[in-house]
Amino acid sequence: MRDAACLSAGVGYHPPMHEAAAGKVYPEVPFTIDPGRVAAFREVFDQVEGVPTTFVTVAEFTVIPDIVDDPELGIDFSRVLHGNQEYEYRRPLREGEDLTIRSRIESIRSMGGNAFLVLVTELLEPAGDVVCTARSTLIERAPD
Repeated sequence: MRDAACLSAGVGYHPPMHEAAAGKVYPEVPFTIDPGRVAAFREVFDQVEGVPTTFVTVAEFTVIPDIVDDPELGIDFSRVLHGNQEYEYRRPLREGEDLTIRSRIESIRSMGGNAFLVLVTELLEPAGDVVCTARSTLIERAPD
């Protein structure tokens, strides 16, 4: 009932994200495994040798603004929680290599007023082979 009141008043209402956006593929974006960024990431998050497995998150955050601003998706990022994260590697990342980011919305489903979006982000070699696949679940909470 509160949603209807907000809608009629035109205040504080944002409709749920559009489930029809499921399957959308976003434009590919170049991405370099920059040694300086790797060193900074490693210092703060994961003090291991080489490129940390979670460094793929940097690639995800490179494309997230385009996804959040996509009017076809209609997500209200102020209500988004991070629900899950998975990585599948075919080989380790190498500092200095140039890759391509390819992102797509795997699925969107609603449950209990909340919307669950699964975003798949792949890092590709110049020949097009997948190096790593990251799968993130974002939860858009229902309006209060």
